[in-house]
Amino acid sequence: AKAKFTWAWTQGTGGEVQEFRVRCGSSTGSYDLVVAVPNPEARSVAVSAVITVVGKYFCIVSAANQFGESPSSNEVSFEAGAIPVSPSGFTVQAQ
Repeated sequence: AKAKFTWAWTQGTGGEVQEFRVRCGSSTGSYDLVVAVPNPEARSVAVSAVITVVGKYFCIVSAANQFGESPSSNEVSFEAGAIPVSPSGFTVQAQ
C-alpha cells in the first residue's frame, strides 16, 4: 500500500477552500517542498507526490483560497523510504 497524507477539514465560518497545500522539509518548522492539491473535496494526497528522496521529513497542511492561506495544521514527522539491504551469496559459477 502507498503511504498518504490525510487530513480533515470542514467549512466553518471561514472562506471557501480552493486548494490544500502540503508542505514538507528536513527540519521542524522549515518546509521547502510544497505541493498544492487543487481539489476542495480532497482529504488526502500520496506521500510520493511530495517526497521523492529517502530521509526524515516534517510536514504540515493548510487550506487556501484567493484571499490567502489558513494557519498550518499540526506537524507530522516520519522517515520516508529506505534503501534495500545488500544482497548476499553473490558468486560466479563456471558452466
